[in-house]
Amino acid sequence: MIAYKELQDVLKITVGWEKKLNDLYDVAEIGLRNKESRKIIAFLKEKQIRNLEILKNININDYGRTEWVRYASDYREEDLIPSRNITKDSPPEEIFSHIVEYEEKLKEFYSSIVSLLVTEEQKELFSSLVTFKESQISEIKNLMARQY
Repeated sequence: MIAYKELQDVLKITVGWEKKLNDLYDVAEIGLRNKESRKIIAFLKEKQIRNLEILKNININDYGRTEWVRYASDYREEDLIPSRNITKDSPPEEIFSHIVEYEEKLKEFYSSIVSLLVTEEQKELFSSLVTFKESQISEIKNLMARQY
């Protein structure tokens, strides 16, 4: 655990993780054989790309003075990204489960940052990221339930 991190750096790290989620969508879209599953992945990927653009354009200074985040967890990428392999033979349920697991870990990270922030504006920013992840997770689960 690292004692202090610049909030802008935390946001930059999360953008990188969100980009890796895009990569996961790319692999899933190419690898899935089920036509309906590919459509769902394409839909989710499109939403992810739009939301990633919003995230990349956040100016943390718009949310109060730049803060150091005390005791921010030093997530290693291998802790965040589930280490299961997805292949073209992976069943759609497994691929969707993998995506949900990744989304849930991102949500946990955003939640942990909220509890460490001082200013209300910055707490609101990261709370909105938690809400965004909750929405994505819920949508994926609903699509999975309808599909399978």
